[in-house]
Amino acid sequence: MIDNTAYKTKLKLLSFFLVVSLLPLILLGIASSAIMKKYEKNTSLSSISNICSISSEHLSDRFKSIRSKVDYSAGNEDVKNGVHGLNYNAQMYLKGICESENSLLSVIVCDLNGKISETSIDAAALGFESMDMALLENDIKNNGGFSDLTEFSAHDGSVSVLCCSRYIRNGEGAVDGVITFVYDTTKLLSASIVTVDDGLSTMYIADWNGNGFVSEKSGVKKLSEVAEFKDIKDEIQKLSSGALERNFEYEAGDQEKVLQYFNLTDTKNSGGKFWSVICSTAVGGSVSRYKDISSSIQSTIFAISIIDIALIIMFVIMFLKPISNTMRILMVNDINVSSQRILVNGSSELDQLNRQINTLLDTLSESEQRYRYIVDMTDNIIFEYSVKKNEVIFSDNYNKKFSYRANSLKYEDSFFVNATVYPEDQSAYKNFVEAATEGQNIQDEFRFKTIYNDYVWYIMRCAAIRDSYNSIIKIVGVMIDIDKTKSREQKLMDKASLDPLTQAFNRESFELSLNNEIDLSQMRKGKDAVLFIDLDNFKHFNDEYNHTVGDEVLVYTVELSKKLVGKNGFVGRFGGDEFVICYRETDNMDASALAQRIIAGLGDGFESENCGKHIIMFCSIGISYISPEDSDPSVIIERADQAMYTVKKSGKSNYAIYKEQ
Repeated sequence: MIDNTAYKTKLKLLSFFLVVSLLPLILLGIASSAIMKKYEKNTSLSSISNICSISSEHLSDRFKSIRSKVDYSAGNEDVKNGVHGLNYNAQMYLKGICESENSLLSVIVCDLNGKISETSIDAAALGFESMDMALLENDIKNNGGFSDLTEFSAHDGSVSVLCCSRYIRNGEGAVDGVITFVYDTTKLLSASIVTVDDGLSTMYIADWNGNGFVSEKSGVKKLSEVAEFKDIKDEIQKLSSGALERNFEYEAGDQEKVLQYFNLTDTKNSGGKFWSVICSTAVGGSVSRYKDISSSIQSTIFAISIIDIALIIMFVIMFLKPISNTMRILMVNDINVSSQRILVNGSSELDQLNRQINTLLDTLSESEQRYRYIVDMTDNIIFEYSVKKNEVIFSDNYNKKFSYRANSLKYEDSFFVNATVYPEDQSAYKNFVEAATEGQNIQDEFRFKTIYNDYVWYIMRCAAIRDSYNSIIKIVGVMIDIDKTKSREQKLMDKASLDPLTQAFNRESFELSLNNEIDLSQMRKGKDAVLFIDLDNFKHFNDEYNHTVGDEVLVYTVELSKKLVGKNGFVGRFGGDEFVICYRETDNMDASALAQRIIAGLGDGFESENCGKHIIMFCSIGISYISPEDSDPSVIIERADQAMYTVKKSGKSNYAIYKEQ
C-alpha cells in the first residue's frame, strides 16, 4: 500500500514537472515555426517590394528619357522640313537616332493626314502603310504621347511595340505633322526592370487599360486573361487607378499569393490612370528556404527536452526519497503515535516539515493518552465504529458489565448489532441503530441484558464524525448507566400519591419525581422543562353550572395533558385549578409547542355529560427550563409560576418562558 502510494506520488509529481517544463519548449517549437514562416513571408515580400520599387524607378526614368528624345526630335529643323516630302538630312537624322538605341525599331514622320513622309527604315518593311491620326492624336492629347502596349504584325512576324508621339510644328507654331518613336517592347522593358529569379514570383508591366507584358515568350495580353488572375478580375481593374491595397492577398489554385504593385506617377493620363509595375508572389512555397533553420531549432529543442526529462527524473527520485520515508510512517494502518517519529538530520524545508509532523505526533500522543485516561476513569462505556475499516471497538469496562463477546471487530459481529435488548425495547433499538449508522446524532434509553442476566437501563448516545466531503468516517457513542435513577423513578411512580379526582400526581409526589428527573436530565444532556398551568376564570364553571361540571373540567385538563406529554414526562395537580407538567423535549415537539397544543385542546373543549353543553376553557401557562445548576424542584416550579403570572397580567390564554431578571 505504501509503495503503491509512493509510486503514484512520484508519477503525479513527475507528470507535473514534465508538463511544466516541456510545455514551454513545445510551445516554443510551435511559435518558432510560426515566427519563421511569418519572417520568411515578410522578408520575401519586402525583397519583392524593393525589386518592384527599383524597377518602377528605372522604368519612370526610361519614360522620361523617351519623352525628352521625342520632344527634341519634334523640334529638329530637318525633321520639320521632312514632313511634306523626302529630305535627305531628315532621313539621316532619323537613322542616327535608331542606331543609337537598340530597342528603337523605327522613327516615323507623317503629315496631318497620316501619310508617312520620312522613316528611319522602310516603313513598308514594318507593315506601316500609313498612320492612324485619330489614335496618334488621342495618345498625344490624353496619354502624354504614349500608346498602349500592343501586339503589332510586321512583315516578318508579330512583335510587341510601344509608341511615343509628338506634334511637329512649323515656324509659325502651327501643327504641321507628327513624329512617332516605335519601340520593341521586349527590349525596352526588359532593360528597365530588375529580374526576379526565385521561382516563386512573376513580374508584369501593365498600361492604363490592363494590357500586361511579362516576357518575350508571352508577349502582350490582358491581365484579366492571365490564368492566376481569373478569380480577381475586379481587383485587377483597380490597379491602374491605385485603388487596390498595396499587398493584396489572394489564392490561385492551391497557392497563397500576394500581389504588389507600384504605379508610375509620370504616366498619369487624362483619365487619372497609370502604368504599373506588378509582381505576384507565392508566399507559401518559400517556407522551404528556412527548413534547415527550423529543423535546427526543432533539433535543439528536442535535445533540451531529453536533458530536461533526465534531470526531472533524477530530481523527483532524490526529492521523494525522504518523503517516502515520511509516508511509510504516516501511511501505516493503526499508527502508534506514542512511539512513531520521523528521523530528522538536516535543516531543509522538508526537514522542517518533518519536525512539524513530529510535533503533531507528540500532540496526538498527548491527546490519545488523555482520552485513554478519561475512558479508564469513567464508568460510562465508550464505543467507536470505524466505517471505512468496518470495525467496532468498545472501552475495556464493557467486559465488566456484559457477557457478549464478538468473534471479531467487524461491525456485524459487534455488541452494537447483537446486544440482547429488553423485548419491549427491541423495535425502538433497531430504529436507533439504523439512524445512528446513517449519521444522525441521536440519543435514547434502552434496557440491556448484563453479565448477571438481568436488564439494566442505559442511555445510549451516538454522533457521526465526517470528513471534508461530508462523508461519515466514524460513529462514536457512549452508554450511560441510569438504572438506579430509573429504578428510583419507577419506585416513585409506584408509591406516588395521586390526586383522587384527576389521577395526576399530587404536589408532594410531583416534586419527588421532579427531583429524580433533575438527575436524569443531567445524564441525558437534553432539555427538560416544567410547565405551570392555571385555568382562566375557572370559578365561572362552578357558578354557572355546578361543581360537578367544574370537576369535569379538571379531569379533562389532566387527560389532555397526559395524552400530549406521553412517555416524555408526567403531570401533577398542584392545587385547585393549577397543574404542573415535567416534559422532556423531542425533535417533534418542544415545550412551547406543547403549551400551544394544550391551549388549543382546551379551546376545542368537550361535551359535558352533566349539563349537556359543549364546554370550552382557557388557560395561562408559564415555562421554566431545568438548568445544569438546578437541584431544588421548588425553585424550578416557582420560576414557571412567575412566568405564568406574566401571562395573566398581559391578557391571559397564552404562554410565556421564564427569563432571568
